[in-house]
Amino acid sequence: MSDQMDKMESTQEIGTEQTAKEKRAAKKKERAVKKASGTGKKHRKAWIAAIVTVAVIGVGLYVKASSSKVLPSVLCQAAAVGDVEETLSASGKVGSAETQTYYAPVGTIVQALNVKEGDAVHKGEVLVTFDTADLELTKKKADLDAEASEGSYQSAMQQSNENQNKYSDASIGLDELKQMKEDQEQYVQGLKYELEDDKNAKRKDLNEWDKKLMQEQNYQNRKLSEQQAYGGDTESISEVIDNINSQRADVANQLSMIDSDEKILQKQRLIDAEQKKLEDMQEEIQKRESKKDSSENGILNGYDKKSKEASVESARLNADQAASDLEKAQEGIIADFDGIISGIKTAAGSRVEKGSELFTIQSSSAVQVTVELSKYDLEKVKEGQSATVTVAGVSYSGTVSRINRVAQNNAQNTPVVYADVTIENPDGNIFLGIEGKAEILTGSAEGVVLVPYEAVNTDKEGDFCYLVKDGVIVRQNVVTGISSDMDVEIKEGISEGDTVVISSDMDLMEGLQVNPVMQ
Repeated sequence: MSDQMDKMESTQEIGTEQTAKEKRAAKKKERAVKKASGTGKKHRKAWIAAIVTVAVIGVGLYVKASSSKVLPSVLCQAAAVGDVEETLSASGKVGSAETQTYYAPVGTIVQALNVKEGDAVHKGEVLVTFDTADLELTKKKADLDAEASEGSYQSAMQQSNENQNKYSDASIGLDELKQMKEDQEQYVQGLKYELEDDKNAKRKDLNEWDKKLMQEQNYQNRKLSEQQAYGGDTESISEVIDNINSQRADVANQLSMIDSDEKILQKQRLIDAEQKKLEDMQEEIQKRESKKDSSENGILNGYDKKSKEASVESARLNADQAASDLEKAQEGIIADFDGIISGIKTAAGSRVEKGSELFTIQSSSAVQVTVELSKYDLEKVKEGQSATVTVAGVSYSGTVSRINRVAQNNAQNTPVVYADVTIENPDGNIFLGIEGKAEILTGSAEGVVLVPYEAVNTDKEGDFCYLVKDGVIVRQNVVTGISSDMDVEIKEGISEGDTVVISSDMDLMEGLQVNPVMQ
């Protein structure tokens, strides 16, 4: 079993290396997309680089005509120390971060509706008033019903108490016996739970081990296929697979024989014995209670008492509810915050049922843009990051306030995660429902080594740059940090002042002699 676990740990390490490679590939793909769709300064910089390259080629052709040995020219730039900010752009719909739908608090007639669709309202403003005449009559009747129910209950309880004195003489010791029975029931039930837990624990251990064996089996099968494809040694792998199959068969046999385990059988015998004691207690209680049937007449049992108490409570609740409904109707509907009215479902003079929807208020002071994030964006975007939100050409400060933890399919049926960017200083120029753009600041660094975005390359070994040292091309592996549209932070591999290749009209390789043209 120890050998199998060691092999499984080795498999996990291989999986970790593959994950790292996948991340590097995704990062390179993201850079390629940015590079292909760059705008602004980056494009201008690329045009300048192209012009310089053409000029260099022209000079090279001229020199070639007059010299027998001409070195190829490459466009270069010195690595510099500076500041960099990384941002992510996303678009979405402007909406309210706080909405509230109002419902009719009572069933009655709407006396007045003081708002229309799209109206701006203020906190504390009365939006709806109700007719209260019917509710006043309902409250009066509910008060009378509550009073009558209370009187009936008191009379029944007095008669029951008189008979209880006679009944108590025949009940001495019965409560103790019932308590013993209840304790025994709990004890037996506890033993059953323990038995089931023991079985489940054993099943869990066996299933977990079988799962690990299956994972190792899948890994060895893939390994066997690879060896078969390349003509490698497959005998040792086949032996490992046979051993795993044997272990899994043993696990399956143990799972089928759990109920025959000696510890399980011992606990089952204990349960049977304690269950017999419980049955004896129940039988004794039944015998003693049958002797008291004649004295039980006229005594309210627990259910009768609860029923009568429930009737009193129900009548009291009805009276309280009628008073509450009348109070709510008299208050009307009041706006809880400043906002915009939407979705009106009623009109003045109409009758509404309790709980029916009236309208919705969308806050005009708590506004957000809900944007889509891809799985690559989630590595960078975090709650609490600052952002600049642009709505109808006007910019506002914002903050990433929430990232949904469940992905959803967008209009293109692509899984995305929605995030809310709260606008911190909304004003009257913002209209709900229109499109907004959020520029999220995902990272920043000050006083770091920077190289142009075009200088960073990626292959299966990772990120690297081409440097020119003493007129010779040198490949330099690097560790990158954050990046803007123009620059990339270099954490390891390059120092300030190093000559970095940013453009060439030929394939570069280490050891190639070149003529560096500084930009």
